[in-house]
Amino acid sequence: SSFKKFQTAVQEEAFAVLKNGAAKIESFQAECATHFAYPTLSKATEEFASVGAAATNPKMTACVSSTLDVMDAVGKDLQLIETFLNMHIPKMEDGNNFGVTVQLALLKQISDTQEALGKNIESLSGYAASRADVLDKLSLPSSSSTTTKSSSSTTTDGKKEDKSSESTEEKQTAGNPSSVSHTARLGALVTVDSLYYSKAQRAALSAIASYMAVLDFLEKNQEKLKQPKGSAGSRSAYSGMY
Repeated sequence: SSFKKFQTAVQEEAFAVLKNGAAKIESFQAECATHFAYPTLSKATEEFASVGAAATNPKMTACVSSTLDVMDAVGKDLQLIETFLNMHIPKMEDGNNFGVTVQLALLKQISDTQEALGKNIESLSGYAASRADVLDKLSLPSSSSTTTKSSSSTTTDGKKEDKSSESTEEKQTAGNPSSVSHTARLGALVTVDSLYYSKAQRAALSAIASYMAVLDFLEKNQEKLKQPKGSAGSRSAYSGMY
C-alpha cells in the first residue's frame, strides 16, 4: 500500500505521545498549581480587587495564557492520536468488528474533547476584550494634547524672512472615583477577572482530565487499536484498497 509509510509514521507519533504523556501531565499540573494557587474563588477575588483599575491584571493574564497553552498542547496531541486511529481502521467486512468498536469509542472520546477545547479556547480568548470594555466605562482621568504648527514667509526690501509658530493645547478630563457608578463599574471589573479566573481553572483541569482519560484508554487497548481484527486481519482500510 502507498499509505503504509503514513500508517507507520502516525502510529509512531501517537505512541510517542503516550510515552511522554505522564511527564507532560505532570508539567500541566505544575502549571495549574502555579497559576491557580488561591484556595477559593473569593480569595482570588480579594486579590483582584487590590489591582484596582489598572490597565491589566498580570496574574490573570498569566492564568489565561497558561491555560490556552495547555489546551493547545492537548489538542495537538489528540490530533495525532486521532490521525493514527483513522489510518488504522480496517477494511469494512462482516464479522470480527469488536476492535473497530474500540477504535470508534476512542475517536468519539477525542472528538468530544476537541469540541470542548475549541469552545473553551474561544471563550478565554475574549478575556482581554471583556476587561477592556469595563475599563472603558470607568471614566478614568485622561489627558490629551493637540499641537498646531504654522509657517509663513515675507519679503521686505528684497529680503525673504521665514516665520514659524507652534502652539500646544492640552486637555484633561477628571474622573470621579467617588461616584456610585464608578464604584459599581470597578466592582464589575473585578467580577470580569474572577469570572475568567474560574473559567480558566475549570478549562485547564478539564483539559488535563480528558487528556489523561484518552491516554489511559490508548494504553489499555493499544493492541486492539493497532490491530482491530487481530494479527491475521490487521490490514487497514487503506491497505485493503490496493
